[in-house]
Amino acid sequence: MPEDSLPPGQRSDLFSLLLIAALIVYASYAILLFWREPYLLALCILPAPLVLMARLGPSGPATVVAGAVIGPLTEAACVAGGLWSYAETGGLPLIPPWLPVIWACFPAALWLIAKSLLGEVPSPKRGTLPFCLAGIVLEIVLFLTLSHSLPLIFAAALLLGAAAVLAVPSVERSTVLVLMAAGAVLGPVCEALPVAAGAWSYAQPDVLGMPLWLPLAYALFAMLVAYGARSLAEGDIGK
Repeated sequence: MPEDSLPPGQRSDLFSLLLIAALIVYASYAILLFWREPYLLALCILPAPLVLMARLGPSGPATVVAGAVIGPLTEAACVAGGLWSYAETGGLPLIPPWLPVIWACFPAALWLIAKSLLGEVPSPKRGTLPFCLAGIVLEIVLFLTLSHSLPLIFAAALLLGAAAVLAVPSVERSTVLVLMAAGAVLGPVCEALPVAAGAWSYAQPDVLGMPLWLPLAYALFAMLVAYGARSLAEGDIGK
């Protein structure tokens, strides 16, 4: 079916998906070219979260800010725990200055994908933000503790994912599954070329320089950071 014959809502959804794909290509190649100049890289990729913020609408600013805060804090904990390390941090401890910019994109892109595939998605329930933050802390602890054993880390991650799916109302489960699937795909795809180029490296690489548990880690984190960011955007702290 030609794009012009699609209803306006479907054209908008298709545009969102194409926009995300284009930004993934842009950001990946920007990292490839400029990871040795981390401050320049931060400036180069700054348009990406701004575009996604505008596309997301009223919830966009709080969503990208939440991603810019939660993502780097999570990474700093994992780098400190020895899961991976960055080749060039620009003199900063643990993580480079472009990480807040790139992580600002993640929850905004996830919600645009969910809305494009599912239409309207339910708003998070009251108290979701503390639940998500606790889940992120638990995920960090599990991966830091069990990363030496693939069977244990897979079992723990699958149990945590199943608990997260069962914890939400049935009307939200399709949203959770889409967020998890999107994270499991987007994360490794976005990392593949920069890891191959040496921008960062994992302590226990399995395939193409990346650990086998990476898709599971991204799936869990995608759901938790997306719901946490949207809860913050909708004023969950003040409820």
